[in-house]
Amino acid sequence: MFKVIKDDKIVAVLDTDEVVGLNYNEIIEDTEHTVDDYEQYNGEYLLKSEIPAPTKEEQQAKRKAAYEKDVDELHSQKLRHQAIGDWTEEDEAEYVAKVKELSAEIAERYPYNFVEKD
Repeated sequence: MFKVIKDDKIVAVLDTDEVVGLNYNEIIEDTEHTVDDYEQYNGEYLLKSEIPAPTKEEQQAKRKAAYEKDVDELHSQKLRHQAIGDWTEEDEAEYVAKVKELSAEIAERYPYNFVEKD
């Protein structure tokens, strides 16, 4: 596995030392890790174990954005169907179940296992 370094930051992690189209300072071979051990964080690659836990505020913002994207779309569809008069009790039950499912998925994706920052 190879780390591509630019200005003291890892800008790419690759299985090969053949780098095309990237501006970099050096390539370092890393025999201790694999590409899967790294994740992009704030514009660079860090070992997953070194990525700081998100704060409560960061998770709240991510949950809000995901909820607005996923659940608000369902709500818009519901409102459209209610406006044209073809919304049924079965549709309402499916809607409620889907909102609960999406809410649970969002909570799982962005859990509150955060650390408090002073």
